[in-house]
Amino acid sequence: MGFFSNLFKAKPKKVFVTSQLGTFTLAYSKGQKHLWTTHYNELLLTVRGSEEAPFEDQIVFLSNLPAEVEKLRRSITKRFTKEFSEAGMSIDFADWSSRFKMVAIEVMLLFEGEGYWNITFEDLQEPYTHFTLYIEGEKLTDFSIDT
Repeated sequence: MGFFSNLFKAKPKKVFVTSQLGTFTLAYSKGQKHLWTTHYNELLLTVRGSEEAPFEDQIVFLSNLPAEVEKLRRSITKRFTKEFSEAGMSIDFADWSSRFKMVAIEVMLLFEGEGYWNITFEDLQEPYTHFTLYIEGEKLTDFSIDT
């Protein structure tokens, strides 16, 4: 039994502690892809990294998250308005934050100072759908709905 217990024994989780965002845990590691996650307030934050730690520039990016979101506030509202209008859905909000809350942020890449990342929003009205907005720098590039 000792052989099998050692073979299938759970490996200790790798963690990385940050002063501003808390403790990140290595959630996925295969090949050259290593994803680190943490729960910060009500947000699930995900960044890339090495097998040993998240990439420092992505941690710094997330530390400035309120400013990054604020820069996009009007664009996000316009995108939701456009998507809802095209779908024939009721537009009962003047600002996205009055109807949606951010539930997850994923930083995929930082290149030449530009963030390639996405925000997942939860609709606060039924059917409580999730929407993911993909961002390159300050450009909103794609929008998906996850019901």
